[in-house]
Amino acid sequence: MSFQQYNRSPVGQDYIWMGEYNDGTHLSEFSFDTQAENSFYDIDKSRLARFGLVGHGMKLFFEKDGIFNLNGTSVEVIYRVGDKDYHLTGRFGQYKDIITYKDAEATLVLGSKGAQGGALNPTIQQYNFGYKSTLEADGITFNFKAVCTVPYGRQMFMNFRLVADEKLDGQLVILRNGHTEVNLEAPLKKGVGGEVNWIVG
Repeated sequence: MSFQQYNRSPVGQDYIWMGEYNDGTHLSEFSFDTQAENSFYDIDKSRLARFGLVGHGMKLFFEKDGIFNLNGTSVEVIYRVGDKDYHLTGRFGQYKDIITYKDAEATLVLGSKGAQGGALNPTIQQYNFGYKSTLEADGITFNFKAVCTVPYGRQMFMNFRLVADEKLDGQLVILRNGHTEVNLEAPLKKGVGGEVNWIVG
């Protein structure tokens, strides 16, 4: 199993994305044996068992049921209305719209002759991965996006965005290793997204 086997980038880049398939094979941003670059668009999403990042001895991914595993810490999300729980994670096969991107920054110092002779050298500031999903329960349609961000010099955090097709007065519940970590009042207006960042710590 690839995420059990690998936890370091095979190239100079700090983290690389990796998609592991149901049969234990994988496709990674850079091959672990040849260091050849692979295309994100070559990932066979229909066969994915898990997707995420590896690097610096860490394994950060989500399973095909949408539950995140952040270096051994599981993260689940529920939207609770009264005594009714709508599980935003934990539904097999609902999380195939995978996301990964890098945020980079470049600084250009202009001299007396403008940018002539200067060069832009972008540096990666943070790595991101996650998914978008449309979930239905009790006649309600939820559009849910979960992205984990690994920035330089700051703590890892997750961004959760939720839109419902009807007005709901509920709470966003984040569970760490099966225990409630955050219980946030999160009323939703019909068709209007609610968004929160949570520091994983």
